[in-house]
Amino acid sequence: MEWNFLFRVDHLNERGEERNLKGLIFTEGEQLPSLEQIQEFLISSGYEAEIKNPEKMVFTVPRANDPIEIKIVKLGNEKKAESDRELKMLSEQFMKKDPFGL
Repeated sequence: MEWNFLFRVDHLNERGEERNLKGLIFTEGEQLPSLEQIQEFLISSGYEAEIKNPEKMVFTVPRANDPIEIKIVKLGNEKKAESDRELKMLSEQFMKKDPFGL
């Protein structure tokens, strides 16, 4: 399954240096990506990330002059979002229309 996620990169020594970036991970079946899979993605993206807080999905990149903290902000999949949209459109087909436009 395809999992999209949003992660925030915060350079801890530079005030205001924070960015939101997007990532994409594929998993077998409908299982969520593991922290290790997310860590592999971050490493392949150039961040030598270490897991700091597994419960809050926070990673660190320890660098002497510019440490970085990475937080996973949002994790979801496109297939579920599309099916919800399709379900809503289908359900609207069966709703009574107001004949007076009120």
